[in-house]
Amino acid sequence: MKTKINVLVISFIVLAVSISCNNTKKEVIQKPTTVGASQGAMANEAKLKSSLVCFVNNKFMGIDQIPVEVEGKTYYGCCPDCVGKIKNLREVRYAFDPHTGKEVDKALAYIVLSPNGNNDILYFESELSYKEHFKL
Repeated sequence: MKTKINVLVISFIVLAVSISCNNTKKEVIQKPTTVGASQGAMANEAKLKSSLVCFVNNKFMGIDQIPVEVEGKTYYGCCPDCVGKIKNLREVRYAFDPHTGKEVDKALAYIVLSPNGNNDILYFESELSYKEHFKL
């Protein structure tokens, strides 16, 4: 009997540890079309609303995320762990523009879905950089 309880407790702990903000399922309100899938895609259709993106996981989540104010700018995270990372780690608040290679503040970025899928996103310094990157 004691062995069964130990197995049950260990199973519960393993399950709890394996659940993280990365694999939390959330209902997607609206999934925009994939960037670059069609050369005819318009930039205003591709740009994502910042509040629908987890800036830590760099994923389109489809629902409003938790706003985090840092130095007068708003960043978004999907869970309390992400909120803590946004507050404490500068590298979480910045990305590199895939076209120019310049560092981009995620709170100010032009955000689009990556053509790689999996709800991954890309941060551009401007709409022009985005359009040049995908030759739109």
